[in-house]
Amino acid sequence: MMDFNSVGRLLGLSPITWKDGWPYFGLPGNLTRTPRTWVKPKTAKPQPVRVPYRRSDDFSATRLQPLWQWNHVPVDGKWSLSERPGFLRLHSLPATSFYDARNTLTQRAIGPMSAPSVLLDVSNLKPGDTAGLGLLNLPYATLGVEKRTDGLDVVFYDQRRDQAARAKMTGTRIWLRAECDFLTERARFSYSFDGVTFTPIGDEVVLIYQTFTFQGVRYGLFNYNTTDSQGGFADFDSIHVYQPHTRGLMRPIPYGRSIRLASFRATTGLAAGHEHLASGVPTRFEIVDRRLGRVALRSGRRYVTVGKDGGVTLGAGQSGMAQTFQWIETPTGELVLMSLATNRFLRIDPQTRDIRADSPGPMPDDSDGARFIWSE
Repeated sequence: MMDFNSVGRLLGLSPITWKDGWPYFGLPGNLTRTPRTWVKPKTAKPQPVRVPYRRSDDFSATRLQPLWQWNHVPVDGKWSLSERPGFLRLHSLPATSFYDARNTLTQRAIGPMSAPSVLLDVSNLKPGDTAGLGLLNLPYATLGVEKRTDGLDVVFYDQRRDQAARAKMTGTRIWLRAECDFLTERARFSYSFDGVTFTPIGDEVVLIYQTFTFQGVRYGLFNYNTTDSQGGFADFDSIHVYQPHTRGLMRPIPYGRSIRLASFRATTGLAAGHEHLASGVPTRFEIVDRRLGRVALRSGRRYVTVGKDGGVTLGAGQSGMAQTFQWIETPTGELVLMSLATNRFLRIDPQTRDIRADSPGPMPDDSDGARFIWSE
């Protein structure tokens, strides 16, 4: 289990190495450190890639998809998928705020970036009702429609800053959207009356990591009443969760192409010397596919080669384990290369500028120089 800032805690698989009768997370030569990318376990038969949960939902099924969770034990008589087929109907219940509103339907936010868009029919709200889309956390942020005696308002609220913004609503159908970037820990709300043109509302929201509830940001659909009464109901037509990066990498591995590698810490990078790699002007490398997300770095007829002591040279000939690296993208998009010869990471020493493959793993402050940026 891994804390992942405002997304919350994520689960992952780790390779296990047995030593002296005990299981250790990690690989031989680098125990207690789990590589962020590794080969999935072998199975008796080939297993196709499956995506068990569909994040988007048109509420046309007779039961909720298993990805949904209620924020409280639900009041079953106050929500329905059958009262209006094809819609999630939430009857409002009394609450002082979004945080303590019952019958809020939630799902996990998805990183590194995702944007839920909700289509909502508010024609049956009663005064005091507020229904819409929320980022459930502590503090929270919401974008909803509030029923007032003089009509409907689109209302943005950021609990962290105790800041609200309003706009008059025309009609009774509205699209609500939250664009969330969990790399920058920021989100922005917008709304639309036609599903095409979206209008931003309110300031940027800071997404918080906190240890009081531990759940991370959750996308929530809500309807509650602030007048201490049971009001009307809101009909949610659909939710669409857009994910720009669904395959684990924000940038695909550039197999067969020529790239430049540069140190994340400085503008200097890897350069080819006559007998060994040295810091200096970045040199181009061809990325050779070694399958399973592994690569070799070729410069002319020579390959970046790792010795048993972690030393790095350019060697001629065919590539094997000593010339193979696991291509791994960090959570913030930089590249780290783990040598299959040492199960440790390629790095440029920030002090000596020596290049070795001896880092146990990239440090958060990059003090070991193991993170790189690449360009074609």
